[in-house]
Amino acid sequence: MSVASFVPRLAPAVACGIVVIAGCRLHAQGAEVPEPVRLALVRCADLRALAVTWVQTVEATPIGRAKIAADLLDKILGDGPVVQQMAFCNGRIYSRRETQAETSWPPRTYEVAFDGKLLYTAHNLFYSGDLRNRGPRDRPYLHKWSPQNDAPEASYFPDDYFRAAGIRLPTRIKELASSWHPQAELSALLAEGGRMEAVGPAELEGRRLMRVQAKRQCAAAGPQPSLETKAIQYDFYFDPEWDYTLRRLEIRDGAGRLLTRSDCAEFEQLDGQRLQTPRLCRVEEYAVPRAAEEQGSFLEVCPSPVYIKKIQVHTFDVKPWPDDRFQLKCLAPGAYVNDASFPEIKGKDGVFYQVPADPQRLDEVIALRRALYQGWRSAEKRSRPLRVLFLVLNGASLAGLGVYFLVRQRKKVRSP
Repeated sequence: MSVASFVPRLAPAVACGIVVIAGCRLHAQGAEVPEPVRLALVRCADLRALAVTWVQTVEATPIGRAKIAADLLDKILGDGPVVQQMAFCNGRIYSRRETQAETSWPPRTYEVAFDGKLLYTAHNLFYSGDLRNRGPRDRPYLHKWSPQNDAPEASYFPDDYFRAAGIRLPTRIKELASSWHPQAELSALLAEGGRMEAVGPAELEGRRLMRVQAKRQCAAAGPQPSLETKAIQYDFYFDPEWDYTLRRLEIRDGAGRLLTRSDCAEFEQLDGQRLQTPRLCRVEEYAVPRAAEEQGSFLEVCPSPVYIKKIQVHTFDVKPWPDDRFQLKCLAPGAYVNDASFPEIKGKDGVFYQVPADPQRLDEVIALRRALYQGWRSAEKRSRPLRVLFLVLNGASLAGLGVYFLVRQRKKVRSP
């Protein structure tokens, strides 16, 4: 092998060694992320538009089947492989899930979108293979409402691929309400108050990587969070041969127990971008989750995975979607719509109507149902003082009866 051909192959390892040494020295002085890693993180933030379609499967391990409650395990596993799509562009975001279970029923679909002003959810769940005999529950359903009428922590967008790839997208209502852009997971972690702990070399499957360790204090669920869950440790493994793309992310609790491990492979450079994105992701979950009604973040941490997510990307699309792709519409005759986008509506539930068979009557149906809603709200406001007065009078009557029986009882006790 000639020197000329050997030097390019050696360059990534040399660069990694130089950066590791500089990173350790700068970290000792309280510096930030090493420069090559910082540039890789910036490339994530520069990504303005992307749509990813992938197939996701979830498998439970024997230890997971033994330790996870049956009803919760069914929710985690779902109905088999799921085709998912997630897209974002100019502050708008879209998600779609479609089941791929091998049954005689049509696929079940669920869509969520945010167009910068309104949130939309739509699903099309069929419970019978005979589409001519669909009941009310089988019809398409659309719901739209204003984010300001929702809980700030509410989240509707499943971002499994992006999390595994180390890219943070907004999924909570309070994140969508402000101007946003995608971030690298490490950048988002540091922006949330996390701090760098260490930078050093690492090896994974014979590849020389750079490990960046960071920690973040978090408020654990439950009235008395344990010390182990107050501090979360993140180990990011960056690959210098792939422009410091994230190859592995490990998340541990304060006791050092592994909670999640995400591995990425088969990287591809996006068209017109320097960003390398994985086509294969494997996510191992080691913590046994609690039921929704239980307190705390998880039941226990196991030495081996309790369930595993496998993600395989079908397509990447970096072309910006038009704005109307982030607005869900449901015009099929018989479809149900819950429209809470009108200004007089203060909650998530609003004007409920059914799409008529004649599309020209749709505006008429909406106007009628909206008028009924406004009349109901007005009647409710007028009747509110009467209800309060009724409750007060009832309370006074009950108190009077209580005093009457108390006085009567005392007279009986005093009488000879």
